[in-house]
Parts: sequence; structure tokens; C-alpha cells
Amino acid sequence: MREYFLGWGFTATKVSLIILVFFYAIAYLRRELRYIRELTDYLGYLLAHKDGRTKPPASLRLDELRDQVNQVADSSDSAWAQKQIRGWQMRAQRLEPALAFWVDLLRQLGLLGTTIALAMAMAIERTDVSVMLAPLGLAVWTTVAGLATSILLSMQFGMKMAAWADACEKNIEAWEARRRGGNLP
Repeated sequence: MREYFLGWGFTATKVSLIILVFFYAIAYLRRELRYIRELTDYLGYLLAHKDGRTKPPASLRLDELRDQVNQVADSSDSAWAQKQIRGWQMRAQRLEPALAFWVDLLRQLGLLGTTIALAMAMAIERTDVSVMLAPLGLAVWTTVAGLATSILLSMQFGMKMAAWADACEKNIEAWEARRRGGNLP
């Protein structure tokens, strides 16, 4: 067990955990961004095509969105409709904090590896320098993995999240104003 912690086994496990969290974060953020993009595009389509004669291309995801939007538009229960619209707005507003959470979590996992490695190095009772330096590989590689993955996540989603969240909120507001005015097709 000692070889696992002082060798590369623990380092590889910790770096693998960081990479696994990174891929989960990408999948989560892509799913949320895709929903917001499709909602934004569909509401924008409805705003641009007031006549309702032309139809957007069909897909299962778009059909689900269309059904949600139509339920809200046709609802006689204004409190329920407002709750649904507020849910869309909240989901759009959570995009940027979700990205910040995942970026911060990846950095913290990298720094946790550094802290663990330093604590392990300090706990070694030998005076042999090579044995004391062994855990420091964990410190370096987990920090690199945590920082690199958080930077990649920020680069991939940073500007997209803000732009799509803003566009979605604007389309929701415009669609809601039209719905309240009774100008929907």
C-alpha cells in the first residue's frame, strides 16, 4: 500500500478522477447549453414567423419544446404558465454559474491533490530526501490536471454560455409579452 501512495498509483488515480469529472462537466454543460439554444431558437422562430404557417425542421427535441411552449401559450391557468416561463428563465440564468462551479471544482480537485501530497511528504519519518520527494509528483500532476481541465472548460464554454443565456432571456421576455398581449399564432 505504501508503494501505491508514494509511487505513481495514487497520482494516476487522482489525475484520472479529475479527468473523469472534466468529461462529466462537458456532458452536463453541453446538455444544458443545447436545451437553452433550442429554446432560444424556437422562441425566436415563433417571434419571427407570426403567421405560424411555416414550420421549423422537425426533430424529437424540437417537438418536445414545441409541446411545452404550446402548453404554456394555451394554458388558462396563468399561475402555472408563469411558473413554466420562470423555470425557463431560471434554467438560462443557471448556465454561467454552472460553468463557474465546474471550473472551480476542477481547480479545487487539483489543489486538493497538492495538499494531500504535501501532507504525505511531511508525514514521512525518514530523512531520505528521495522518499520525501516522491509524493510531490502527485502535487505537480494533479495541479496541472486541475488547472488544464478548468482552462479547457472555460475556453470551450466561457463566451457561449453568457451569449446564449442572454439571448434566451430576451426571447423569453419578448415571447411572454406577445403571449400576454394575445398576439401568438
